[in-house]
Amino acid sequence: MTARLPLLAVAAAALLAIPACGALGDLTVARAARDAARIEASAPAPLLATADAAFPADNAADARAHLGARVRADAARGGVLIETLGADPAAPPALTVLTLRASGSEKAVVAFADMLERARPAIRMQAWRLTAAAGGVRLDATLVAPWRG
Repeated sequence: MTARLPLLAVAAAALLAIPACGALGDLTVARAARDAARIEASAPAPLLATADAAFPADNAADARAHLGARVRADAARGGVLIETLGADPAAPPALTVLTLRASGSEKAVVAFADMLERARPAIRMQAWRLTAAAGGVRLDATLVAPWRG
């Protein structure tokens, strides 16, 4: 019986080696997936800005003029009254910041705001507020748009 004991031990070790080899293969695959995920997570996301995302301008004043003209044209096309449109001279470099107050019917003002946000080059509302006004609504907003020289 003692001669069989080493044979039984070798047979048991051989039977246990089969799932161990499979587990080692799974471990290798899992480590490769983990390393690939680390590399992918550490790579910076590419910027999605395109050339048409910014107003072409020679300087900040020219950019403010282009943005103001675009806002006025969109308002006139939509039947919205521009009450005030002022520039912020302390805007960061390569950004134009305008303060807008516009009024009109609710439908026209909402369509105007939507047109500003969706059109190219991009104009975004940093802060905005819609309030009820006589015969419609009033939009108070801070418009921000990038420009490039």
